[in-house]
Amino acid sequence: MITGTITFEDFVAAQRLHRRRPVRLQMILCSVLALLGAGLLMLGHRYPGVVLLGIGGGGWAGEAVMSFVYLPWKYRRLYRQQASLRAAYTYAWDADHLRVSSAAGQAARPWKHYLRMREDERMFLLYHSDMMFEMLPKSWFRDSELVDAFRRQVTRHGL
Repeated sequence: MITGTITFEDFVAAQRLHRRRPVRLQMILCSVLALLGAGLLMLGHRYPGVVLLGIGGGGWAGEAVMSFVYLPWKYRRLYRQQASLRAAYTYAWDADHLRVSSAAGQAARPWKHYLRMREDERMFLLYHSDMMFEMLPKSWFRDSELVDAFRRQVTRHGL
């Protein structure tokens, strides 16, 4: 069993983990396009080279604005709007269910209702759908053995 409150820092860490894979793919694609554009420019193909270089560089610039300007503002706004994020949550699990309770209510969800899990050094995300997930900060776990036990339970169900 674990108990905790989602801090603003936890919320931001969860959102970054959620975005990590798509952003990485976007940056790879933008880099490839920019390199192709630079190569075409060096070969004397001005128009397609400039277009591809602009697309790649624009993708990088757009992601920078998104990551450092828009999303920090948006995350603060979302965290303030959703009061339930600041409530204390208690999670418990067994072979069949993940149970959660808070002042807002309680639920017992079968493991098979989750699609996947993502994890980094700070957070577990359990996905209900591509865009909906539960955040379980690792700081809520009393020790690394409990983190490992939770990870084993999740992977046992193919997540």
